Amino acid sequence: MTEKLGILAIGHGSKLPYNKEVVTKIADYIAKKHSDVIIRAGFMENSQPTLEEAIESFSGTGVTKVAAVPVFLASGVHITKDIPQILSLDESGCGILEIDGKEIPVCYAKPLGADELIADLVFKRVQEAL
Repeated sequence: MTEKLGILAIGHGSKLPYNKEVVTKIADYIAKKHSDVIIRAGFMENSQPTLEEAIESFSGTGVTKVAAVPVFLASGVHITKDIPQILSLDESGCGILEIDGKEIPVCYAKPLGADELIADLVFKRVQEAL
């Protein structure tokens, strides 16, 4: 059987539309570069779809495994407690989602964190500002 990867991009959400637009655009960039991957975005607060709705939207896609990635810079309560609880993750950061009546493995990625790519982007924004 061929593996079909699903990516669940998790955003914080906001009452303002920009947060959702940024996370959705990042998901769109991934989808454009990796056409063999099914990507969905879900949000913790104030934006739609919710994380649970995003998981449900994998229905009918044929995904055989899912990577959940928080589109956050650093860990906080959502990263360390809320999301792992919603995804029913074990100590290793993995768990099982039920999609189309099948058990699909899900593993949790780290937030963006400190990375040279982020530093390059910050410097690019400085140059744009000047």
